[in-house]
Amino acid sequence: GAERGGAARGKEDQAALREAEVRPGVGIMLGVAAILLSDYYGLHSHGVVQDVLDLYVKQSHDVFEQSRRMFLESTTELLQLQRLLDFTPANTSEVYNNMDRPGLMLAAAGLRPKHPVVMVPGIVTTGLELWQGEECAKKYFRQRMWGTMTMVHNMLLNTRCWLRHMALNSSTGLDPDGIKLRSAQGFEAADFVLGGYWVWSKLIENLADIGYDPSTMHMAAYDWRLSFNKLQERDRFFSRAKKTIESLVKVNGEKAVIVSHSMGGNLILYFMQWVGDKDPQWVDRNVHSFVSIASPFLGTPKAISALLSGEAKDTAEMGLLGSLLDHHITPFERRKLFRSWGSSLAMLPRGGNKIWGDRGHPAPDISDANMSHMAAHVLHFADGVRMTTDEAIDYLLQKTVANKTDDGNLINYEDEWSHGVRVAPFKDGERTHNRTWANPLESRLPKAPNMTIYCMYGYGKESERGYFYANVTGVGS
Repeated sequence: GAERGGAARGKEDQAALREAEVRPGVGIMLGVAAILLSDYYGLHSHGVVQDVLDLYVKQSHDVFEQSRRMFLESTTELLQLQRLLDFTPANTSEVYNNMDRPGLMLAAAGLRPKHPVVMVPGIVTTGLELWQGEECAKKYFRQRMWGTMTMVHNMLLNTRCWLRHMALNSSTGLDPDGIKLRSAQGFEAADFVLGGYWVWSKLIENLADIGYDPSTMHMAAYDWRLSFNKLQERDRFFSRAKKTIESLVKVNGEKAVIVSHSMGGNLILYFMQWVGDKDPQWVDRNVHSFVSIASPFLGTPKAISALLSGEAKDTAEMGLLGSLLDHHITPFERRKLFRSWGSSLAMLPRGGNKIWGDRGHPAPDISDANMSHMAAHVLHFADGVRMTTDEAIDYLLQKTVANKTDDGNLINYEDEWSHGVRVAPFKDGERTHNRTWANPLESRLPKAPNMTIYCMYGYGKESERGYFYANVTGVGS
């Protein structure tokens, strides 16, 4: 799957490996990237393709040793690096080959393609290519500043340049002057993000087993940094998605199935409101079903900590990339970067205290009484101050007033987003403001009685609900 789905990137990664043998700096970068990739397997064993790991291990053994000696100096970091170096992943190829692949089983049972499939990735999982940049990045034209080893090379060895190119203009939410990153296109845009960290490749492969191909399925890749409103303003994403779905429906003679992951589900809710605002019957005519995989329709507390203090470590959404960000870029730099992305605001919790609990009403989704009262406060400070979800969001937005240049997107939050709860019934023909379109608590579902919505979530994995902040001293504290 890795060889078929990422052939172009494979050549690019091998070129990076050859360069690493000549340039120690690149070798250090590659060693750490491969090390973190191996560690990531321990968290998500199904996502690492063994032949990719073999490539890293066989061609960069010397790089590992060089990284061990030169890259990190502090005792704590050296111990962490030693642990990662000593980690040996299982042979996932053998495990996978011995399993019955769902697509092959369905093909053997006689299933064939019927409804065209449109896949919508989530946040951070689509590659972003450089189309225009500063002098420090011009040699990477049409290479990925997000995704593949080009990203790792820039993140670790050209950090300031990489940060400037990954950030959006914090006042407009659009491209900075002289810089233009755009989403990669096609299935390769989101099948793998980096090396063996697969995202959509398994679904694409299993759909292909029963006969799907580019004429019956489509990857709706997009620049996940932008707010949903800016996606249409800059890239005409919703206009193009509408035309693509209509074409698939016409050619195949069947309504489409939309499959989204993570923030992609929030994006599709917004899209259905956008298209329904112009043609209320469009969704019912063109969409058979909407399959949402792990979409945070009501947001996530993690967005508050990311925007408040640049948290990125140990998040399922960021995965390996989050580990790289946390390891190499300071929390203040990460916070500034995250705050420039309009999409970060799409993940803030919705429904406020009514959904997430408050001092008088414990969090409704936690059965343990003591824990539910604690989880009703999303922020806990060393001086004893505790904040509910509503208070935390207000605090987050107020904290940005002092620096409008860095935090412009947060200051303009009210123009594009809403996290409230509507209690008044909707009137026939009523049009809602587009800032509510991604909030299912303030906008109604599309007028599509023949469409089915499936919501699929993992089970048994604890989710972060609150954060403790202590007072620290020193430079950069």
